[in-house]
Amino acid sequence: MVDDRIAVQERSERLAIFRARVAVLFERLPMLCGFHVTEDLGVVEVAVHGWPGWTPPGDLGRVLCAALEDLIEDNAEDTVDLLRGRTFARAVH
Repeated sequence: MVDDRIAVQERSERLAIFRARVAVLFERLPMLCGFHVTEDLGVVEVAVHGWPGWTPPGDLGRVLCAALEDLIEDNAEDTVDLLRGRTFARAVH
């Protein structure tokens, strides 16, 4: 019982760290609105917000993939499970 509570707490802490890292990704890329990670960890459906005179950088996909690879390197097992098949979007309030 105590072990279960510890495991749940550890999972909750890892999830909070993961969410914070994804939030940092959106902060680093202010034009990024959202993206989807496929089951095989491919990044698709990248949405960006543009403004007049701005052209999305050609390497945005590479930058996004590199950032996600950094996330995976830090905690591969949990992060892969948290990324796989999910859509991430900037929270706008």
